Amino acid sequence: MNKKLMTMLVACALSVSALSTTAVFAEDAVVTGDTPSVTETTTTPAPAPAAYEPEITLLTPKWTGDSDIGFEVDAKGGAVYPQEMFVYETDEAEPIISVPSKVEVNEQGKGKITFTNNALKNAKTWDDKGENQISLDWTKYSKIEFDFAFELDGQDIYKFMYVESSVKAPEVTVTPTTPAKPSTPAKPAENKGTTTTTTAKKEAPKTGDTMNVALYASLLLVSALAAVVLTTKKRMAE
Repeated sequence: MNKKLMTMLVACALSVSALSTTAVFAEDAVVTGDTPSVTETTTTPAPAPAAYEPEITLLTPKWTGDSDIGFEVDAKGGAVYPQEMFVYETDEAEPIISVPSKVEVNEQGKGKITFTNNALKNAKTWDDKGENQISLDWTKYSKIEFDFAFELDGQDIYKFMYVESSVKAPEVTVTPTTPAKPSTPAKPAENKGTTTTTTAKKEAPKTGDTMNVALYASLLLVSALAAVVLTTKKRMAE
């Protein structure tokens, strides 16, 4: 292939490339001029409400049956309500029936909740059949569960607190009795020489009557015999 032909081909290629570039720029100019610019608007989503996180702190980690059980609460402007209570002997929970509490919380939801020692000792549960209320034997249980409900703007939060329980059975006081000491017999007086034993005879008590009873008894007997003899003769005579 000669140089003249090569030069013509290169020139044609350059011409085609220039025409293509001009057409593209012209198209861009037309589109840009005819289509109005569009501004995109980004919508920012509203922030999600913060999670309600009230606080509660146990003030009595262990109950031995001789003190109150207290909790310090911060309801963060909401309300707090003591709920159910349970006791644990092993892993199985038994319900406690209506133990009253003292709620001392201000308008900001800060304060203290107290379960008095007397109210806890008088707490009751259900019997094995779930029919009758019986007193709790606190010596059987090792843990108490307290449930609390917090509420703010429709958000309800429940928190559970556990208190170790260690109540001992009351000791039975036995008063020892001191046995009476045996009496020591008196030692007889030591008599030197001959010992004389005198036996005193008891005399009949004196009444002051000196009448001869034997005489009157004899007369009474004679009278009785005479009456018998007379009665017998009378009957024989008839």
